[in-house]
Amino acid sequence: MALYFNPFGRRPVFSRADVRHACRIDGEIVLTEKMVSYEGRLINLSRGGAMFRPRLAYLMNRRGDAVLVQAAGLALVGEIVATTPQGFGVRFEQPLGDGELAHLLAHNAAASATP
Repeated sequence: MALYFNPFGRRPVFSRADVRHACRIDGEIVLTEKMVSYEGRLINLSRGGAMFRPRLAYLMNRRGDAVLVQAAGLALVGEIVATTPQGFGVRFEQPLGDGELAHLLAHNAAASATP
């Protein structure tokens, strides 16, 4: 993820380093400091982070909270960097490896193939 500065002194331009993959992977997010968990779904995924949509009617701003995302048998440590109407934007502490990303995407493919 890189920021490029506009020569006219306006807001920096955001450039994403990793490709986002749309997905629907059921899981849960655990706020590690409070040990509170929310069930939900990963709705998009990249090596550096994910968007997690909890099954809540109302999303509270949780920016800066340390979390553990549990999905498809993996536990991914990260931090909430954004709260949007779509869900929580999570940046992973360590980028996903090739095997982890392949496992999650295969789980997504298997889940979408079943009725």
